Amino acid sequence: MDDSATRIMLVDDHEPTRLEISGLISQEDDMVVVGDVETGEEAVSMASELEPSLIVMDLFMPGINGLEATRQILAENEYVRVLALSNYYDKQIESEIRRCGAKGFVNKSHAFEELLPAIRKVAAGGEYFSTND
Repeated sequence: MDDSATRIMLVDDHEPTRLEISGLISQEDDMVVVGDVETGEEAVSMASELEPSLIVMDLFMPGINGLEATRQILAENEYVRVLALSNYYDKQIESEIRRCGAKGFVNKSHAFEELLPAIRKVAAGGEYFSTND
């Protein structure tokens, strides 16, 4: 890992999902997981401290959901890019994701194939919206 590696924070209320994603990312030289949290509240409080360049954000969690956490994080940390993650997807969710400022979406059921390319594209300033359901 070098200093130019994408600094990633994982936000998901299911620990097995965080561990799986972290394991996937740990095999990459251009990415590093700087932290993982299980609630939107923790994500909001830790984003400034951990200084991730990208957050992989579960959309549906108890308490502050991923959409609201994204809004709050981006209001304080405009340099952060957010990639949304969920099992559920439709055009209305995509509109909400875009409206809150996230730059992409990956369906959890396709995360193994799509997550790394999505992270790279969003980290580079692009958008990645998977339409797989």
